[in-house]
Amino acid sequence: MMRPKPNLTPANIDELSVFSNPYDLRHDLHAFVEYVRERDVKRLHRSNELNRSDSKRLAKLMSNSYAIEEVKTRGYSRWINYVDKVALAFKFTDYDTKGTYMGYTSSEPSFPDNYIEINTKRYEEFIDLPLIEQEKKLLDLLVNNYPGRNNEFYDTSVLGRLSGFSTWGSATGVMPGLDFARARRFLIEILQSCTPGVWYTTASLIRYLKEHHPFFLIPEKPKYRYEQDAEKGRYGNFHEGERWDTEIQISESDADAFERVEGRYVERFLEGLPLILGYIEVAYSMTEYKGYLPEMNQLQAFRVNDTFLHVMSGEPIEPRVTVQPNFEVHVESELYPVRTLAQLTKLADVVATDRTSILKLRKKKVLTQLSEREDLDVIKLLEDISGQKLPQNVRIELEEWIGASEAFTLYENVVLFEGDKDLPDIDRFTIECISPTMRIVHSPDRLFTHLEQKELVPLRIKHRPSALMPLPNGARTVFPKRDLSVSKSKAKKPVTIKREVKITFHFPAKELMEEFRKGLIAARCPVAADWSRLTLSLARQYESEVKKVSKALKQDYTIQIEDII
Repeated sequence: MMRPKPNLTPANIDELSVFSNPYDLRHDLHAFVEYVRERDVKRLHRSNELNRSDSKRLAKLMSNSYAIEEVKTRGYSRWINYVDKVALAFKFTDYDTKGTYMGYTSSEPSFPDNYIEINTKRYEEFIDLPLIEQEKKLLDLLVNNYPGRNNEFYDTSVLGRLSGFSTWGSATGVMPGLDFARARRFLIEILQSCTPGVWYTTASLIRYLKEHHPFFLIPEKPKYRYEQDAEKGRYGNFHEGERWDTEIQISESDADAFERVEGRYVERFLEGLPLILGYIEVAYSMTEYKGYLPEMNQLQAFRVNDTFLHVMSGEPIEPRVTVQPNFEVHVESELYPVRTLAQLTKLADVVATDRTSILKLRKKKVLTQLSEREDLDVIKLLEDISGQKLPQNVRIELEEWIGASEAFTLYENVVLFEGDKDLPDIDRFTIECISPTMRIVHSPDRLFTHLEQKELVPLRIKHRPSALMPLPNGARTVFPKRDLSVSKSKAKKPVTIKREVKITFHFPAKELMEEFRKGLIAARCPVAADWSRLTLSLARQYESEVKKVSKALKQDYTIQIEDII
C-alpha cells in the first residue's frame, strides 16, 4: 500500500518534446492475427523474422502509416515485430523459435519451412470476452512477459528513445533475483493517483520513490547466487560511462545512486509498458545529452489519461453503437472493440477507424451473410448491437435486401483440388468436399509441397478468367482435355435456353405501391421496385402472392388489376 500518497510536482512542457503512441496495439494485434489466419506466412530461413513481402502487407493494415515507411527504409518494422511477439506471447500464434542446426559446422540455427500457425480456439475465446477483460489480460501479459530480450534496464522500448545498460554480467549479481513484474505493478499503482490530463515531472516521481519506497525494485538485502556478487553490492550490475568502452561502477554509497539506477529504470518504464498501451504521454528534453551513458533525466514529464484510470478501476468499457439514416454505423469506444467490429464488418465496409469507427452497410455483404446463415436476422442483430430501433428507411431497405436474397456460398483465397479420394493427410487442408475426388482446399502452396513429399506428382493449373485451361493428355479429370476437343463443324452442341417471364405492376400512387412492396417482402417474395415509374416487378411464379396481398388490402382499397395491351 502506498503511504503517503504521492505528491508529484506539476510540469511545464513548453520547452519539451511531447510524444504519444501513434499506434493502437489492440487494433494491430487483431489485424496481425487475422492476416496470418487468412494466409500461409512463412518466416525467413536464417533469421526467423517476418519476410519483407508479408511485412509490406502487414504495414498497410497497421493503425499508423509510419510502419509502411519503416518497411520501405529498413526492410522491416520494429512495431510489427513487437506485435508479432505479443501474438506469440498470447499463444494466438505458434511457430518454431528454437530452430535446427543444419550440420556440424553450423554456428547459428536455421528455420526451414517455419510457417506461423494460428490457435483459432484460443483467439476466438479471447475476443468473445468483454473489452475490460480483454484489456486486463493484455496488461497482465505485458507485466509478466516483457516482450524483449530481458527487461527495461537492458531492452529499449519499441517506442522508446533511451538506451539501456550494458548486459555484461547481467546473469549474475542481483539481476537474476529481481521481480520486475512486481515492480511494474507497483509503479502502475502509483500512476493511478495522478490526475488525468495533468503533466507531472519524472524527477518528482523518482524523488517520491527514493524517500518512501527505495526498495520497490532491488531488495534491501538481495539474495546472491555467488559470494563474490555480494561483495559488489546491490548496484554491482550497473555501470555508466562517457563511452560504452569506459564504464564506471555505480556504488550504493553514492549520494545519487538511486537516481542513477532506479531513476533510469523509471524513465524506461514510462516509455515502455504504459506508453505502448496508450495509457500515458511522455515529454523529453530537447537539449542534446552530454552526460554519462545510458541517458538519464531525459524523459522529464508524463501524464496519464482517462482510459488508463477507467481500466484500472475495472469500469465496464463497452462500445456505443449507432446506426445512422445514411446506412453508416458509428462505433464509439475507448478501446478497440474487436468483437463488435468483427460482427459489423461482415455486413459493412470500414470507412474510418479511431476512437469512433465508421462503417457503411453494404448490400452485397448482407446478402452473403444471409446465404451463409439461414437463421440470421440482420435487423435484430443490428438492433441488439446498438440497443435501439433502426431508422425507418434503413429497416425498409434491409427488408428489401432480405426479400431479394438467394442462397449462395462465396469462398475466398481457396483453390479447387481434384484427386483420388484416398490421398494421404488431405483432410487437414480440406474446407469442403464437393465429391469423393473433388474438394475446396486452403493453403495450396503447402498442400503442393506435402503431395511432393509423399512422392506424388501434383499438377497445378491456373484457369483464365474467360475460359478453362485444357488439361494434358492422360489426366483423369472432369475438366476439358486437349485431346477431347470437338470441332464445331463435326458436331452440333445441344443448347437449352431457359426463359423466365416477369410481371410488372404499375401503381397509381406511391403509398399503395409501398404497402404492396412491404406485403410481398413479408411473404419473402423477391421484388424489384422502380420508384420513378411506380412499378413492382416479380417472377410470374409469385403471382399468387400478389393476390394474397391484394386480398389483405381490400379493407382499405377496392383493387382491380388490368392487363396493359
